[in-house]
Amino acid sequence: MKKGLTLAVIFSVLVLFVASSFAQPQRQMMRGKRTFDRSHNRILAVLKANQEELNITDDQIDKIKNLGFSFQEKAIKMKNEGDLLRLELQKLMDRDNLDYDKIKAVLSKSSAFRQEMFIERLKLKDEINNILTPEQREALKAKAKDRFRGEMRPMRDRMQRFPRQRGRIRR
Repeated sequence: MKKGLTLAVIFSVLVLFVASSFAQPQRQMMRGKRTFDRSHNRILAVLKANQEELNITDDQIDKIKNLGFSFQEKAIKMKNEGDLLRLELQKLMDRDNLDYDKIKAVLSKSSAFRQEMFIERLKLKDEINNILTPEQREALKAKAKDRFRGEMRPMRDRMQRFPRQRGRIRR
């Protein structure tokens, strides 16, 4: 009897250990990472992969790469400033007597940084579009549209296989 109980306990501990090791470790690791400072790498990789097909010159690639690096520098500086603001907000929130005016001011600064980062991303996109010719932009849009359709097709097929039964209760 003791042998069976011991085996059951060992087995349940093993199952709990394995289950806890697979319990969404990626989500916790990704929480702290920001992708805005490396977003230019994705477009650069797409352009390099399709350089011949889109007739993109090495000079255009170099200009886009330099734009990306300058954007990345700005993004890192802004992220650091945002982190300092979050720390300041934590300090203000940790006090017994909350100063709502100071909290509001810190939140306003934080919001301004997010807005500025958004504007910087838009400027980067605009500058990249200005480097590419209209024909290259159209070819890139067509390529993205084809890729998007290819990703949606399997989802559409799954939805057709398992249609939603709205308003119906199965008994």
